[in-house]
Amino acid sequence: MKKTTYFCLVLVSLFLIPSSLSASTVKGKIFYAKILKPVCGFNGDVMGKKHTVSEWKQFYENNQLSLAIKVLCPQAPDITEQNDLLNLYHFLSSFASDSGNVPSCN
Repeated sequence: MKKTTYFCLVLVSLFLIPSSLSASTVKGKIFYAKILKPVCGFNGDVMGKKHTVSEWKQFYENNQLSLAIKVLCPQAPDITEQNDLLNLYHFLSSFASDSGNVPSCN
């Protein structure tokens, strides 16, 4: 009985993790489109390709993501909300130069 319960918990958690990251990426895309794209003048995939996945990760983990965005887009507002930074990190790293992802037409 315990093995079945444990297996079910692991299975459910495996389904929840990707959807949570996906939701974060979508929220980052929405934030970028509303807040940053008008002042930066280019799409998020263009900004994402300015760095590798590991570079975006380092910026986020070292609390330098807002500064890295400002370097690429000097007119960008200061972003201080942790949830916004997390969502932007997931979005930008999904289009990093070494991610292999291409933007969808939407």
